[in-house]
Amino acid sequence: MEPTGSYAIAHVATRAARYLRRLPRPQQEAVAEAFDHLCEVSPLRHPNPTVIRRLKGEYRGFLRYRLGALRIIYSVDQEERTISIVAIDQRGDVY
Repeated sequence: MEPTGSYAIAHVATRAARYLRRLPRPQQEAVAEAFDHLCEVSPLRHPNPTVIRRLKGEYRGFLRYRLGALRIIYSVDQEERTISIVAIDQRGDVY
């Protein structure tokens, strides 16, 4: 069972931050809403089961948040209650 309470984004990879800054404002706002969900609701679950998934292969141990054509790849430290954003990119380019 997942503990309740909020998480904090502790780190955003440089490349992910650069990509985020280049996005159009509406997409930046959508990513901000996704970050809010990860921090305030749950970094492990979403009401729509296709949005958050555990990854396999090269990214084993990471999760992905699907946001239209964008993917946010991140890891969660449940003890520290922190989230590290590893990558943000288009679906075909991030994996």
